Amino acid sequence: MHLSLLLIHFLWSVTIIEALTAAPAYTSAVIKVCYDGTLFHGWSASNNKENMSDLNSTPLQETIIQKRTRSRRNKLRPSVKIGEVRSVEQNIKCALAKLYGNVPLNKVVVEGSSRTDKGVHSDSSYALIYCIRDDDGPQSIPGKKLPHPRNPYDEAFQELPCKSDLALLVSKLNKMLPPDLRVLDASPMPTFKTGTSRPFHPSLDSVKKTYRYTFSVGDIHDPIRCRTVWHAPYRSSFDLGRAKKCAKILSGTHDFIAFRGAFRGNERRKIQHTVCKMYDISIFEEAGLCLQRSTNDSLTKTFCIEITGDRFLYKQVRFMVGTIIELATNDKVPEDILRFILQNRQWPDEGDESSFPRLCAPAHGLCLVNIMYDPEWTFQWTFSNQNTRKGVKQMHLS
Repeated sequence: MHLSLLLIHFLWSVTIIEALTAAPAYTSAVIKVCYDGTLFHGWSASNNKENMSDLNSTPLQETIIQKRTRSRRNKLRPSVKIGEVRSVEQNIKCALAKLYGNVPLNKVVVEGSSRTDKGVHSDSSYALIYCIRDDDGPQSIPGKKLPHPRNPYDEAFQELPCKSDLALLVSKLNKMLPPDLRVLDASPMPTFKTGTSRPFHPSLDSVKKTYRYTFSVGDIHDPIRCRTVWHAPYRSSFDLGRAKKCAKILSGTHDFIAFRGAFRGNERRKIQHTVCKMYDISIFEEAGLCLQRSTNDSLTKTFCIEITGDRFLYKQVRFMVGTIIELATNDKVPEDILRFILQNRQWPDEGDESSFPRLCAPAHGLCLVNIMYDPEWTFQWTFSNQNTRKGVKQMHLS
């Protein structure tokens, strides 16, 4: 009896010590996301308001989002129902809402680093995730409608699922998400080393973004890569040297208003800042990935255009790519026309001899490759860098 009391006292003491020395629970984290955008209507959940309207105020246990069937043959094959509108943000929110304990979707916040368009892919997107306790909580970022955590331990928000075990959280999310969307890594919400007036935001604090556009020219397109590579029609050749001259002209700080798409939603009422800085534009041919009838008979050549900039306008990358392809396959128009477009902030008139079509490359060839932040932001990633996709092998042409 005496030994039993001593054992109970010892265990109780250990429990108290562990409770006092335990690290505070995380209430917010940053996840690294990779997805195939073919069947997604972009990143933002605002693209599918009709699908979400009945879910915002109803616990998920009362609403069937995805019926479980006995047949699991196609569980690794992405699919979409007729009339269904899918977004990356919506799928992540639904999975997190279940892990938080079937909370209403309007309590779960997934703040993305970049709002990719319909059909655009991503190798590495970032998103800040957290769950609101009270709508009247702290609002620490000016202009935001929803409360925003001030640090990874902000008690005004709910503790992360899985008792703040980020490795377990990543594992459970990947089991619940569709096969064309995966979470690669997770980190507690980063803090600034030297201090800052506001907390981290994945979109506002990005300093550089890199996009890669992949396209092919030739007689026949590669059917295996038709979801991620655009086969430029009626173009049998591509002048790589001429394309690099165009890239050099577009590099630097310019007003890219002529390369912007139409306004989206209420953007027409906002002041548009159209000056962007392109740090680097590289164009290269992929090595060993061309479609062939035989060893010495290549049917296609595949090229990549990688663009790194501080910010991008709506459809800017796709218009830049379309312009480079148009000029690199049409030697009748001088590449200096790009200087005219940048200086005059508009496209040449149709009757002008130097005019050429304003081509917007399709979305499926575009992929968000990387987003860079100030090194002062301290990320503590759960996994190593082994899950980072390797870069495309370039063909060095003599």
